[in-house]
Amino acid sequence: MNCPKCQSPTLAEHKVEGVSVDRCSSCDGIWFDAQELSQLLAEDARVVAELRRGVEHELADAKKGRCPRDSAELLRIYSAIDHRVTLDACADCHGIWLDGGEFAKLFAARRS
Repeated sequence: MNCPKCQSPTLAEHKVEGVSVDRCSSCDGIWFDAQELSQLLAEDARVVAELRRGVEHELADAKKGRCPRDSAELLRIYSAIDHRVTLDACADCHGIWLDGGEFAKLFAARRS
């Protein structure tokens, strides 16, 4: 799969507590299939430490992307957990893309 934002073909599968997410090794963005994001946000901090790393890239956040599963244009919506985070969601497969550093923001906001 190609990264929805930087188009790098480097999305690699990472398993966390039995959940497989896809992470871009170039921009640190993460693809979550339907329901995976909420499942991992509920985990203990130690379990998701690997997903909380990464830095924000302002250009990636402003860019529209395409779903790595079905190539549909991703919808940009504000997170209900933290309105400073813009999620990129697929209306067809219900997957969610988070740019580098955004999982850490959502995780911190969910804990406060």
